[in-house]
Amino acid sequence: MLTIAGAGTGEIINSVKKAINESDIIFAHERFKYLVPADKKFIPLKNFSEIFNIIESESGNKLILVSGDPGIYSLLPLVKKKFSDIRVIPGISSLQVICAHACESWQDAKILSGHGRKLKSATFLNIIERSRLVILFCDENISPEWACKNLADFRELDIFIGERLGSSEEKIYSGTPKDFMTRKFLQPSIILIRNKNIYEPLKLCDKNFLRESGIHITNENIRSIILDKLALSQDSILWDIGAGSGSISVTAAHKFIYSEVHAIECKSQAAKLISRNAQKFHVHNICVHEGRALEVIKNLPAPTHVFIGGSKGELTGILKYLSGLKISIRLVIECVTLETLCCAFDFMKEYKNFEITQAAINTSKNISNSITLMKAHSPVNILCADVN
Repeated sequence: MLTIAGAGTGEIINSVKKAINESDIIFAHERFKYLVPADKKFIPLKNFSEIFNIIESESGNKLILVSGDPGIYSLLPLVKKKFSDIRVIPGISSLQVICAHACESWQDAKILSGHGRKLKSATFLNIIERSRLVILFCDENISPEWACKNLADFRELDIFIGERLGSSEEKIYSGTPKDFMTRKFLQPSIILIRNKNIYEPLKLCDKNFLRESGIHITNENIRSIILDKLALSQDSILWDIGAGSGSISVTAAHKFIYSEVHAIECKSQAAKLISRNAQKFHVHNICVHEGRALEVIKNLPAPTHVFIGGSKGELTGILKYLSGLKISIRLVIECVTLETLCCAFDFMKEYKNFEITQAAINTSKNISNSITLMKAHSPVNILCADVN
């Protein structure tokens, strides 16, 4: 029998004590060695692949003792992939302790971890704005001071920081982000952020986007088709080339808050407009790049998805560059002119899942109080394929 149990924040519950006494081999971090009786075989929990090999080769009852609770950013998913006959015993985690100190229930909390995991500032800020309560498990890099620096410009946030909960060095602090931007905290630590001014998402319709004369905005109906053809996911990296007003970039970033969106625009006025629209819709996961696309894209992280809405005569060069990356890319191109359509068609027709959608949108327009006409928009060809 393999048991995975939570040591809590230092005080273990009776069922965990019983499991320890019934086990022959106990795997745990060195700081929990004091919980293991002298007559038990203790193996430090370090290299997981080695530990799993030992578990498979050794007979008897085996126990993996983890900090906090096994079900919260712990080893349970990894253990389940490797072993089928397991038993789980919960523990009291630092999440419960910090919530109790803040007098908070946590069923509606957004729970994040930067403890040995990647967490982008943009993702963190997007979640903060949209959540009443966020709890972050920290480490040396994604630390309470890192969180507070990112939150310095936010108003109406209360924070609680727990430092080495359950140990003799336990401390709990409360205040605002600006109170703790430069303070160093001992690890492990946890931070609870309570947002009293939750962002209520705006509808992503044309009338809500900031507009300027001479700067293109993709019609909201066409936007829906383009986003559908892009088939983005939460871990996507999107290049929006010829971003115009930023309607595609903002919509993508708004719907996929964990994604990374790069809006590329050569017009200075348009680049500024994209930033203003990103700010209006409270999306932090957009990077705006002003310049010619062929120069800009050479310095960007490799994309998973690319949308081309305008290219200023560089379409052939952009397509050759994408082909040369030798990685799988979902490519969508919006074509209004026949010249752009021909160029895109010749490049994309041989690639997997190639298709063309032509959309002709008509929208109502009031002429007077008693008369409504349908206004026709220019037909748009949307080409998509999986490149490479």
